[in-house]
Amino acid sequence: MSILPLIIVVLLVQTLMSSFASYFLKKAGGADNKLSILISPWFYLGGILYVLSALCGIYLLQKLPYAIVLPLGSLTYVWTLFVSRWLLKEKITGRKVLGMSVIILGVVLVGVGSLV
Repeated sequence: MSILPLIIVVLLVQTLMSSFASYFLKKAGGADNKLSILISPWFYLGGILYVLSALCGIYLLQKLPYAIVLPLGSLTYVWTLFVSRWLLKEKITGRKVLGMSVIILGVVLVGVGSLV
């Protein structure tokens, strides 16, 4: 039985967690002072998600070569674009769409290249 489906799921979960971790840390960073940041639940949620994302990354590094795992991790940037639009109401420009398209193309080429 192939573990490829599991690896794909772990990769998607890892990159999504990393993207949401950044969002929660940004949310915590909106506080007025450093003490408010430290007592913010968003700060701890972001930190926990980063740790869980790192653990998923370690699992992926055990199963795949480093030169494949790190480029595939750039999917985080794609999710971040959607999270920033959805939760922060940031504008998605044509330039951002172009950049996201290049990232997706690179992920596909690295992913397909590793299977061949």
